[in-house]
Amino acid sequence: MQLPFGEWLPDQPAHLNPGSTVATNVYHAASSYKPVKSLVAYSGASNVTQNAKGAGSFRDNTNAVFTFVGTKDNIYKLTSGTFSSVKGSCTISGTDTDFFTFTQFGQYVIASNGKDAPMVYDMLSSANPKVFVTLQSLASSGSTVPSKFRISGVIRDFLVTGNIENAKNRVQWSGINDISMWESGVSSSDLQDLPGSGGQVVAITSGEVGYVFRQNQIIRMDFVGGNTIFRFSVISPNRGAVFGQTVCQDNRQVFFYADDGFFQINGDQVLPIGAEKVNRFFESDLNKAYTDRITSAVDPFNTLAIWLYPSKDNPNTTGICDKLLIYNYVTQKWSVAKVKASQIFKQFVIANTVELMDIVSENLDEINISLDTPYWTTGHLYLGAIDENFKAAIFSGTTLEAELETKETEIFPGMRANITGVRPLVDASANVVVKTRDRLADSVSSSSSSSQNTSGINPVRKSGRYFRANVKVPAGSIWTHAQGIDLKANPGGSR
Repeated sequence: MQLPFGEWLPDQPAHLNPGSTVATNVYHAASSYKPVKSLVAYSGASNVTQNAKGAGSFRDNTNAVFTFVGTKDNIYKLTSGTFSSVKGSCTISGTDTDFFTFTQFGQYVIASNGKDAPMVYDMLSSANPKVFVTLQSLASSGSTVPSKFRISGVIRDFLVTGNIENAKNRVQWSGINDISMWESGVSSSDLQDLPGSGGQVVAITSGEVGYVFRQNQIIRMDFVGGNTIFRFSVISPNRGAVFGQTVCQDNRQVFFYADDGFFQINGDQVLPIGAEKVNRFFESDLNKAYTDRITSAVDPFNTLAIWLYPSKDNPNTTGICDKLLIYNYVTQKWSVAKVKASQIFKQFVIANTVELMDIVSENLDEINISLDTPYWTTGHLYLGAIDENFKAAIFSGTTLEAELETKETEIFPGMRANITGVRPLVDASANVVVKTRDRLADSVSSSSSSSQNTSGINPVRKSGRYFRANVKVPAGSIWTHAQGIDLKANPGGSR
């Protein structure tokens, strides 16, 4: 009898759950679970000294890579595995609850935290040293920029800013293809105060159209030109994003966390993706003393939207996050992983040394890419992080210990079952614990952990009416797919 590892549904009871309540350190693929790998630092001994409060990785038009990390009082640039401060003479005075937004606009990277004057880095500048300067220094004569704004995005040919000092419900945009022009009515630059009770602007997505997230509202921005410039359309009148860094994007697909759970924007539809699946789990597992630390990113290669958050089990009082909530937006299935970091983000990694090549690929002998191709010098995009030691890292290490569980089932309806063996359908050695109970009111009784013999069977003897199998794949194992179990059982009577 075969039982698959079902969809992870921690919000549902163990019994009659069509899926499972355990799927840890894995992510869901089309017909199996796949492993989550550990973080491997590639910034050597260099780090950013404290919790990252925002990060971004960009290419200029010469394919040069620029990776920036913001903390509450500094901005660092990562070059050849070493972090160096590039805040220049800019003042940075954020608090533990402030975060940085990094947005690329052509050759420029704009950084803002809502506390200090917005800053800009010219990736093509020949200045030495090359550092951030205030955005005001680029402003055209007679034009002023918002003194302080927290977030920004690029919609069509405009830099769009939001959550502006003394106008938290305002969005303001630059001149068309010109971040030096901010005078209303000149070169299509203008501003708009968003009416209603939607609250502060907390995030702005980028693209041909943009979505402006307020705390309790979502507004679509469309460029129409003429005197109107942008049309504002409310697509979600009573739901927005609780925290700015919980919004992540893969082209027109946008994922976010609201007061009432996880949602996805697909086109203009706001779809619930966490209801009756993970919303209650997340609400109870989140360490609410550090909700400002939640951050999110998309892994487009594996079609994953991921939220890094501090759990209630985290003993680290500094608020370092310790879990990933993972959503595969193709299979529409969830999982969770245990990873310690202060930030996750997509980053370009230049593997121009043997050490970095070894981090990107676990086995140099298996690299099938010529060493003289631009792949190694122009940066390859990975989902990475600033780890618990405040170093730049990517998820390319050994596999974490994976734990999966079948749904609880009555193998022989109306009867007890005698379990004699379990064969994990995993392409690696795995350990099995069988859990049983006779009544739903009973506590679960667990067998001893059983390892596989040479025939692939995990010998175990356990009886009970209701059954589930817990399978663990040890950390460091090399495997690709975990699909379920093959069960050996006999009926054991009806009492």
